[in-house]
Amino acid sequence: MLIREKQFYKTVLSISIPMMLQNLIGVAVGLADTLMLGRLGEVELTSAALSQQFFFIFMVMNFGLGGGTAILISQYWGKQDVPKIRTIMGIMYKVSISLSIMFMVVSLVIPRQIISVFTTDIRVIDIGEQYLRVLSMSYIFSSFSNCSMAGLRAIKTVRVSVVIYSISLILNIFLNWILIFGNFGAPELGVVGAAIATVIARITESVLIIIFLKFFDKKMRLGLDILKRADKYLRKDFIKIVTPVVINEMIWSVGSAMVSIIVGRMGTEVVAANTIANVVNQCMTVIVYAVSGASSVIIGNSIGAKEYERTKDAAFTLLICVTALGMLAGVCVFIARPHIINFYVVTDLTKKIAMDIMLINSFIVVFQALANTLNVGILRAGGDTNFVLINDVIFMWLLAIPLGFIGAFVWDLPIILVFCIIRIDEILKSVCATIRLLSFKWINNVTRE
Repeated sequence: MLIREKQFYKTVLSISIPMMLQNLIGVAVGLADTLMLGRLGEVELTSAALSQQFFFIFMVMNFGLGGGTAILISQYWGKQDVPKIRTIMGIMYKVSISLSIMFMVVSLVIPRQIISVFTTDIRVIDIGEQYLRVLSMSYIFSSFSNCSMAGLRAIKTVRVSVVIYSISLILNIFLNWILIFGNFGAPELGVVGAAIATVIARITESVLIIIFLKFFDKKMRLGLDILKRADKYLRKDFIKIVTPVVINEMIWSVGSAMVSIIVGRMGTEVVAANTIANVVNQCMTVIVYAVSGASSVIIGNSIGAKEYERTKDAAFTLLICVTALGMLAGVCVFIARPHIINFYVVTDLTKKIAMDIMLINSFIVVFQALANTLNVGILRAGGDTNFVLINDVIFMWLLAIPLGFIGAFVWDLPIILVFCIIRIDEILKSVCATIRLLSFKWINNVTRE
């Protein structure tokens, strides 16, 4: 069942490497923000981190929208049905715009109430409110960028994302340096300056994507006409496939926000330490998530082409590959933790907590890699969205979140044990996903003739 053809691995790498670079760029943006805001102090760093939790919920729903749409697009690309792909992209954009406007209005109207959910620190709430108001201006552009890249990735157009996100990264860091610290005669805006830089970078991304789609893309050839295309059968398929994915991501993101509430109420030092640890974790998992994205494309294309035996072999091979990569990432997290922490100007207590959290992450990252690749990359690409929905959220809501609250605020457990509890769902999800994968009951062709 293990594929030994060089061409298969070349295909995986041809998709994974650009996606890895794209993910690295995304992590670099977050790293730049935390490093620069960390220079201002723990309150500013915490304000931005907690303000981004609402944006995180919004973006995760967008990932669900883009990821669910990519299931359809990748399978239709396997059978080379471009007209249906164009129609599906039009449906996705209309939903994306509606979702963006809804979240933007909420962020503008009640930003203070949103931040207050995550912390009781008035200083953090005051700064976070300003940050969230400005950041909300980026929602439409962030959504358009994410959904467009998901569609392009499903048809194996991945290199353009590296170019666009590289430009965005450089611009974002440069504007951060100017607006946060007041360089080149600009006003010293602090946290608000970071938010403004993010908005400008997202607008730039969107403009570059439009230029590419209009003048350089030769596969989909998208234009404004896709917003007018209608197909009631495709619309039903879109709702059937995408809705469980969006619900999945929404419930999961709210669960992640609940975890952030637990962390946020454990103290500002814990939030700052967790923010540092998360950046390190993201850096070490970029290749794993890139393979997950490549898995989705490969599996979807092969199912669309009705190469079902090939699909089984590819799934098993990818399972072995991502297990090895997860172990390597864990070793890297463990080795890198003391070196990364020294970059931050934070208290010794924050550094100690960050070291403990990263110790846990170095073990959990193996199961995190498996859970993501199997659920999001393979099973979901096979149209098994309902199983993924259940598997991805049930352990978080029935175990990790309630036990995390009890452990932190009733049992008053040490911080390291609380973090063990709130990450236990990754282990259980990966075990169930592996069993499901090896049954091969998840292979479903969702295309129409």
